[in-house]
Amino acid sequence: MLAGDGNFKSATNLTPVQQPIIVNVGSRGLVSWLQAVILYLMNYNYCFMKRVSCVFIFVMSLITACSSAQESPAEPLAETGPVAVESASEKSLEVDLAPTDADVMYHVFSAEVLGADGDFSGAAAAYLEAALKSRDPEIAERAARVAVSAGEWQMVALASDRWAMLDPTNLDARELAAGSRLREGDYAGAEYQLARILELTADDQEHGWQIVISLLAPVNDQGRANKILNRLLEEFDGGSNVHALFARSRLAASFGDLEQAFELADQAIKLEPDRADLLAWSGRLAVNLGDAPLAVSRYQQAWEADPADLQIAMSYAELLKQNNDLKTAQLVLAQLPDTPDMRFARILFAMEGGDRSNAELLYKGFSSGQYEDSSELAFQAAQSAELLDHRREAINWYKQVTGEKSVRAIMRRAFLLAGLGDIEEARNLLVQLRVRSDGEVKSRSYQAEAQILLDSGDLDNAFKVLNDGVRALPEDMSLRYTRALTAVGLGQLELAESDLREIISAQPDNAAAINALGYTLADMTERYDEAEQLILQAYELQPDDASIIDSMGWISYRLGRLPEAEGYLREAWKTMRNAEVAAHLGEVLWVSGQKDEARSIWRLGRELESNNEILIGTMQRFGELP
Repeated sequence: MLAGDGNFKSATNLTPVQQPIIVNVGSRGLVSWLQAVILYLMNYNYCFMKRVSCVFIFVMSLITACSSAQESPAEPLAETGPVAVESASEKSLEVDLAPTDADVMYHVFSAEVLGADGDFSGAAAAYLEAALKSRDPEIAERAARVAVSAGEWQMVALASDRWAMLDPTNLDARELAAGSRLREGDYAGAEYQLARILELTADDQEHGWQIVISLLAPVNDQGRANKILNRLLEEFDGGSNVHALFARSRLAASFGDLEQAFELADQAIKLEPDRADLLAWSGRLAVNLGDAPLAVSRYQQAWEADPADLQIAMSYAELLKQNNDLKTAQLVLAQLPDTPDMRFARILFAMEGGDRSNAELLYKGFSSGQYEDSSELAFQAAQSAELLDHRREAINWYKQVTGEKSVRAIMRRAFLLAGLGDIEEARNLLVQLRVRSDGEVKSRSYQAEAQILLDSGDLDNAFKVLNDGVRALPEDMSLRYTRALTAVGLGQLELAESDLREIISAQPDNAAAINALGYTLADMTERYDEAEQLILQAYELQPDDASIIDSMGWISYRLGRLPEAEGYLREAWKTMRNAEVAAHLGEVLWVSGQKDEARSIWRLGRELESNNEILIGTMQRFGELP
């Protein structure tokens, strides 16, 4: 099926290096001077030199000019004295330089040239060579980070090891060295680095054990990870260390061993019985183990230990509500600070619990309460009014919102006005918004106006608005995606395919656009082989996306693979119950001879969305609707 929106992310750049690498040289003549210039020109706001060709020409010209000159003894430099270099910006650059091999600088410069040309693997290799020849930890750090950006994990392991050796108290170096070793399956090397992390964090053991667990949790070989952790626990007296037990419990839970996780949490609680986060963690585990009374008891203890903790209070209240104790749940929330967002949360909580009278009472408090941020008050009151279906009041509250939430407020006003039948005022509001906006806000205003028109049944004008938007913002892929979906609804397959292919060309990993094109071809053409390849590609990118799983089922059905289609569609229905999935699953069940279950699924789909055209059309084709 078609997803309502796409994943439109710009290409990921290399992580900027936070500071330039300043390497020191002593009295090494021209090489020292060139080194200072090269490093100065490596601006710290980006990874690789933007003007590398200019630097290269500049350096080569100096070398050429000096190659025929007779060497003369250099004036001795003071050991700690700065070397002044005149820059192009007419400022003097002072660099404190200590002896560094010219070969190191050659590899550094090579790495920057390769990086500027887009050869990040080559840059990583060159930087690694520099790091192995140099005793400067900053070069080793740079080598490690460039290797991470290049995805060269063996190089990351070597460079981070070198960094940690040159700067043994640097926690970042140890963490990267341990993580890269684990990724490469070097468990002995990783364990060594993890032990050093625990030594470095002896004064903050909780932080140290958190780092260890965060590094071990993603390891695929759970047995090896557990062995490493057990040896670390033994070495660092973990059996009587509450931080170590807590960390061990979290690792066990991440590996799916909830019973062991709960047992370890209990051991930690015996050491610190009033620690709120431990008690709440134990309560969470009890919930997942299906022991509701114990979960409530542990969360109660956690809340009593720290009643001001928002997360604990909200979780405890939700648990109480699930166990039919709404009154106590509301008393728990009432003890939290009365802020606009907390008041809205309490209104939402009351409505979900079926207590509208209390929700209305809390809503009235927005008008009488004293809050410092009047804009935040207006925004939360507007959301509350919407929730309570006081739409005119919500519009008035949204008018008072200023600052960063003002765009959201205008959008909500437009949709509320449209819902009240005032389509033109809603459209004018959005037109005014985009006149004074640019970029993303302008794109959203076009899409919101189109959605309002679509909701009102005016497909032609919705399509016109989207055409205007694409002309105004031709590079906006989100807007183009919305137009493609609208074109599908209007039967304009050629335009829809063109838009989707343009998106895929610009964003090859955009699973939503790939799936949309595949589903459209499966549903509206007989190009089934091409459709299947596209849907499979989307499925590989996002295997848990329900709309893509639905498409997998639909193309399987189109190709006559009924058992496979039923499996995918049942999975999609379990994850995302909506009318379109109901239409597809019901059709496959009907054709498979399971007509009673098909009728049941269709009935549930109509309860969710009674006017869905796909569901209605499907039921009419099989004689279940006139």
